[in-house]
Amino acid sequence: MDDQVLDFIKKVQSISQIGLSFSTDPYAVDNYKELKEISIKMLHDYTSLPLNECDLYKDFTYPTPQPAVRSLVINEDQVLLVKEKDSGLWSLPGGWCDIDCSPKETAIKETFEESGYVIDCTKLLAVFDRRNYIKKSVYDVYCLYFLGNVVAGEPKCNHETEDIGWFNISSLPPLSRKNSIEEIQKAYEVYQKNLETYFE
Repeated sequence: MDDQVLDFIKKVQSISQIGLSFSTDPYAVDNYKELKEISIKMLHDYTSLPLNECDLYKDFTYPTPQPAVRSLVINEDQVLLVKEKDSGLWSLPGGWCDIDCSPKETAIKETFEESGYVIDCTKLLAVFDRRNYIKKSVYDVYCLYFLGNVVAGEPKCNHETEDIGWFNISSLPPLSRKNSIEEIQKAYEVYQKNLETYFE
């Protein structure tokens, strides 16, 4: 899902942020400020996002992709999904990696918070560059898919979820932008065929 315009805008904004973080030359700083202002306006015009959301890297010294996790929890060949309150669509449990947790710990914590199930993560199934799966995503995300097994707990929603269900891989419900059918199928294939971790 290549989008060269969006990629260009994000690259210019990234370069300008790095320049503003490290440059001491006043003329260069002025140029980086101008580049940043142009890229913010371009992103606003291109995506219709509010202007205050178009400064993507304002909190970064050196912009890098954000790490996130998803748990592919399997029980008798069915996959655990949670229904998101904000979108009304379904996703694998997961979220952004926390500062005080490893990726595996984050996957376990997010799954418990969103579904009520305590899991053990037994394998890193895949590492996805989400630009390849989500069209016009303004965020660069590396998403780690872990294989999860339920060891305790019972289904329980939290403030982010409104339903919990088990689905066959061939009949998944409508998915949110937080994951795609292609990612889930690739991760499931690694599990099913006991393949090496898939990565991009």
